[in-house]
Amino acid sequence: MPSIDFVSRAAESIRAAEEKRKKLVEKIAPFKERKMSAFDRMVEPVSRPVLNCKIAGVDSGFVGESFLSLDLVLIRAKAVVFEYSNGKLAKADYLPDYYSFPEPVISNRALQKEDISTNKSLQRLGREIELAEQAIKEFSPEYCFLDGSIVPQHADKPRSNSKMQSFYKGVISKFESLFKTAMEKDCTVIGCVEDSRGTRFKEIVEETIGREGFAGLNECFDAVLLDSLLKEGERSFAFPYAKNTEEHPVLKDFSREFAGMVHAFYVKPSALDRPLRAEFLLGEKQGRKEIDRIASVVYAQSCLHREYAYPAVLIEADLRARLRPEEVEIIHNKIFDRIGGSARLELRRSKRPF
Repeated sequence: MPSIDFVSRAAESIRAAEEKRKKLVEKIAPFKERKMSAFDRMVEPVSRPVLNCKIAGVDSGFVGESFLSLDLVLIRAKAVVFEYSNGKLAKADYLPDYYSFPEPVISNRALQKEDISTNKSLQRLGREIELAEQAIKEFSPEYCFLDGSIVPQHADKPRSNSKMQSFYKGVISKFESLFKTAMEKDCTVIGCVEDSRGTRFKEIVEETIGREGFAGLNECFDAVLLDSLLKEGERSFAFPYAKNTEEHPVLKDFSREFAGMVHAFYVKPSALDRPLRAEFLLGEKQGRKEIDRIASVVYAQSCLHREYAYPAVLIEADLRARLRPEEVEIIHNKIFDRIGGSARLELRRSKRPF
């Protein structure tokens, strides 16, 4: 059991951090009306529309298992398409189906230990993006929500000498193909990050209003800072994903056309939950009207639960994609039954007799 003194110090540290954040928000609050971009003030209101459209959402569940000479990843990607009429859900479609078994993906490239997690992540991400493009082609939704960022994360990028490099480049190509298809079909792709640890908002605040008097700003994530700064039904200004796309570790791998289009904002759909980060593409000829349109749909999709502000279509996609332990066990057993007992694939640590 931890000592009482340790618990007290931990609690006091958390309280001190919260107090510091509150004071910081009090200093920033007078700048809420400050113009932060060509389109937005620091904080802008968001309207809640009555939905009359199709909205797709894509998510996946996955689990990976390593063996002596191969790696196995089980993936179930699911696309859900909600059709709304006068603000009510009129129809729901599922791709590939309402229920489907996870797909086994086997890699026998003798990956280094640090590449195993990258492989799992890229396999899942590639399948999600393929399914998102397929859903747009088949159902023609006006919006397509992705669970997570609209681009791969730094952690998804393999080392320069990794065997995963070619596969990573293929995933980047899939993202660009999705963007092109969405633009051709007049569909807006929106990535929603459930628990964002981004810092781009506060970096721009520092650059715009100066660092003097804002000690501690670099100790807060954007979502934590904006939790007190935003009220329900408000959003932050929209900002470019990166200050310099050519120096960003992931955006520099995209074509210049798409790298410069990636933008984000934070919106607060519920007073009892933190702000939600939304990412999207913003063209050169698009501006405030497009940003407001996207923000209003994110708000309408995410305000249905007081304590969990997340798009309804992604909640449904997550429920349908989530893997159950018994499914994993069934597929695992079937593969090994087919191989037979002569194949020595299991790792030593997985068959310890004690």
